[in-house]
Amino acid sequence: MPASSIAATASSAVTQLLRQSLDRGRWASGEALRQEEIAAEFGVSRVPVREALFQLQAEGLLRMVPNKGMYVRTVSAADLHELFRLRALIEGDVLQQAVPLHDAASINRLETVQAALDKARSVDDWLAGDREFHEALYGPANRPESMTIVRRLRFLVDRFYFAHLRPGTRAQGWHEEHHAVHERCFIANSLRGEVRVEGSFAFAG
Repeated sequence: MPASSIAATASSAVTQLLRQSLDRGRWASGEALRQEEIAAEFGVSRVPVREALFQLQAEGLLRMVPNKGMYVRTVSAADLHELFRLRALIEGDVLQQAVPLHDAASINRLETVQAALDKARSVDDWLAGDREFHEALYGPANRPESMTIVRRLRFLVDRFYFAHLRPGTRAQGWHEEHHAVHERCFIANSLRGEVRVEGSFAFAG
């Protein structure tokens, strides 16, 4: 494998590990991330760590302080409110377009993902399954630019889900909403009629 491919793979792996650590609240808001410590922990050079930190900065999870380094972005209540409003607007629009376009294959895919999600016991597994569910749900709309924005918005709020989501709490409500959205897709596929998506279905989870 070319050296450039190995470096890209290392950077991607470190980015994913750091994103998961941020989701779990390993670093508090405003806390610094030290390149040398992360590199030593993951057994890599500082190059993929630096690339990962810049990627997470681009996603809005970190902020650069000149001459000091990368810090976990502090998100206020007003920021969260805005992020959820943006999710509702964008995901609602994508979902409105996607629902009537689902076919038997895509509905079967939703069923498979939801079945696995129903069995999730850890917050990590649930968040991963929830992301996969929404990717499958929105897929028929074929809106790559919108989905890039949706993923970025999800990255920004997932650590707050992780902090507050526990078995038997909000997750159960999201399970029910997922099943309801799946049913709407099935009906749309069966009738090929106009389907209006509103309320919590704009971004269930």
